[in-house]
Amino acid sequence: MHTHRTRIVITSSRDPSIRTRNFLNILAFLLPDSVKITRGKKSKIEIFKRAINLGAIYLLFVLAKNGNPLRIVVYDLESFSIKYLFKLRGLSLPSDYNIPLRQIKGHNTICIELNGCNFLRDFLVDMNIYNLSDNCEVVVNSKLISNNICELLFTLSTKNIKFLKMILEV
Repeated sequence: MHTHRTRIVITSSRDPSIRTRNFLNILAFLLPDSVKITRGKKSKIEIFKRAINLGAIYLLFVLAKNGNPLRIVVYDLESFSIKYLFKLRGLSLPSDYNIPLRQIKGHNTICIELNGCNFLRDFLVDMNIYNLSDNCEVVVNSKLISNNICELLFTLSTKNIKFLKMILEV
């Protein structure tokens, strides 16, 4: 039996809201070779140790404020440093579009159709979203809004349904 390597561990701040948990679930689906772990009462050090034990390369923290995801912090577990830090705004989740998560989960091939944001290129590749094939079930488009602000839009290509939108600022 072949087991996929866990490249990315996804977690949140303590006691996440439903909206933050929904965002974590979407990220865990979208990011190949990722696993979501519930933080609970674990300290950051315990989360780092667990991610390392799983053999992950990156630890992705979603930080929230007033129940809404606010920042994405990606730690490089080889150098123990922050690799990416994004301010998150304009987040629209599948639940905002009345799309159940089960409608999205069957679609596994994620491709970048348009990347208008150079500063996101390395992040998308590190997160294992770099497929450029013609057989895409989920399409990712990024649009530059200003020098350091970019909009990411995820669409089910088979049904042309937009299911996730976020604006990332470095």
